[in-house]
Amino acid sequence: MPIRPDELERHLARQLAPVYLIGGEEPLFVRESEDAVRAAARAAGCNERVVLEVEAGFDWNRLSDAAANLSLFGDRRLIELRLPTGKPGTAGAKAISNYCAAPGADAVLLITTGSLDASQRKSAWASAVERAGVFVYGWPLPLAQLPQWIEARLRRAGLTAPREAVALLAERSEGNLLAAVQEIDKLRLLFGEGTLTLEQVRAAVADSARYTIYDLAEAALAGQLGRSVRVLRGLREEGVEPTLVLWALTRDLRVVTGIAERIPPHELFSRERIYGKAQQAALQRAAQLAPARAWRQLLLQAERVDRVLKGVAAGRPWDELLQLTAAFAQAAGRQARQPL
Repeated sequence: MPIRPDELERHLARQLAPVYLIGGEEPLFVRESEDAVRAAARAAGCNERVVLEVEAGFDWNRLSDAAANLSLFGDRRLIELRLPTGKPGTAGAKAISNYCAAPGADAVLLITTGSLDASQRKSAWASAVERAGVFVYGWPLPLAQLPQWIEARLRRAGLTAPREAVALLAERSEGNLLAAVQEIDKLRLLFGEGTLTLEQVRAAVADSARYTIYDLAEAALAGQLGRSVRVLRGLREEGVEPTLVLWALTRDLRVVTGIAERIPPHELFSRERIYGKAQQAALQRAAQLAPARAWRQLLLQAERVDRVLKGVAAGRPWDELLQLTAAFAQAAGRQARQPL
């Protein structure tokens, strides 16, 4: 059956279908829908996960094989079929339709894709998914509904804000839902749960600053030591909260450390809401330039900076941030991976 992303949570609370197809034109809706199905599958005992990336020359027998193979521990499994083009071809359409006709008893199939045109949404294989399971498609959010959506996301984060503040968030995000979510995350980080004022929102989302915290993380990730120091100095002069600076650095450090420690990158990107392809590539590149233990050490250094910012450890916040930024940029600036 076809459902909207905002209906998926209620559906999953009632049941877990054997097959899901998730696509759409709003990346945030698509990613969050995928994450919701994965979480529901884990809660239902799908402790084994098989990922099938559909590329040129893909062997569609792998889909039926993945469903037929028994788990060593008797667990259910989640089979993720990643179909980036939305075009499985004749062999793929047949394989998906055959699977949907008799879904694996101990498996949940999650087919993920991007935007689909009208003919793809009405194709035989997509219709087979609808009959056997659930088709979730994320359409862009109409701009007129953006303020209401932002209010709902604020409540979800434990926040409320006056109408003028909500309108300001909508204006600054310009319909970019990912940007809106990032601003809401930042507000919660700065002010905690509760009611926000217009002045707080205006100060936090001001877009006139010379540098942003994302400029700093980008420079450090690129190994640009000199620029990283200049950006950090600019952020301090502009009165940016040290907590936000640390958040931006720590987020990237968590991802790079996880990749270096062999955690699947897509899981980390989804968890940290990193959807830009260029940024994902930069994070994966950085993970190859220093051993995992070096990145783990930087993450521990970031934890110490957090204690300094909270006043439970000795140190000067901006000095500590400078040391962390410099160490991050130096690690990311290595030209060859060091021996483990």
